[in-house]
Formats: sequence, structure tokens, C-alpha cells
Amino acid sequence: MKLPHLDGPRTAPLTTLAAGLLSAGAGLVAGVDGAAPGALLASVLVLLFFWIGAVPVLLVGGNVSLAGPGFLLLMLTYVMRLVGLVVVLTVASRSGAVDRPWLACTLIGCTLVWVVTQVALLGRSRVTL
Repeated sequence: MKLPHLDGPRTAPLTTLAAGLLSAGAGLVAGVDGAAPGALLASVLVLLFFWIGAVPVLLVGGNVSLAGPGFLLLMLTYVMRLVGLVVVLTVASRSGAVDRPWLACTLIGCTLVWVVTQVALLGRSRVTL
């Protein structure tokens, strides 16, 4: 049975956002100080990381060789995204406004939700790699 609301480019962001909101709600129910802001920050970071990562892939298309400028662009943007992620996580964890364990668990959980959703969509699309 094909579910039309689970197909398309918006599925992974929506499922990731739902996982982040679920984690934030669980943090509020648990009464952990800083859990909800940490969960929301983590889900936004995962969304931004993967969405921004799609831009260079779309720019270079399928023309990526290991020695070409497309590969250089992909690696440069990947390193820049990682550095930005580390900076934001460092500032957030030192601010005391977020609960670090809740932030970390939500970050890992949202990343897993994104990846599993993408794998499920790819498996259902019947596209050969």
C-alpha cells in the first residue's frame, strides 16, 4: 500500500522535525531544565546540515570525479558544515541554556530518523544506484 503523504522531498524534513518535537515534548514532561531548547536546537541543526548539504550536490549534479572541481566543492562545503556544527554545539553547550545530554541524544536521534527515512524512500522508489 502506497502512502502518498510519505513520498517526496519533504518527508525526511517532516519526520526529523516530528522527532525533534517529540523529544522536546518528552523533555518538558520529564521536567529537565534546558531539554526542550536543546531538542529543538538539535532538530534544527540536523535539518540545516542535510538541507545545506543538498545544495552542492544539486550544483554539480552527477559529474563528480575524484579529481574534479565538483569533488572539491563537495568536500569544501562538507568541511564548512562540520565546522559550523561544531561551533554552534560548542556555544550552545557552554551557554547553559540547553541540557547537553538531551541535545546530544536528540541530535543522534534526528540524524538517524533522517537517514532511515531517506533509505526507506530510496528503497521504495525502485531506483538503481
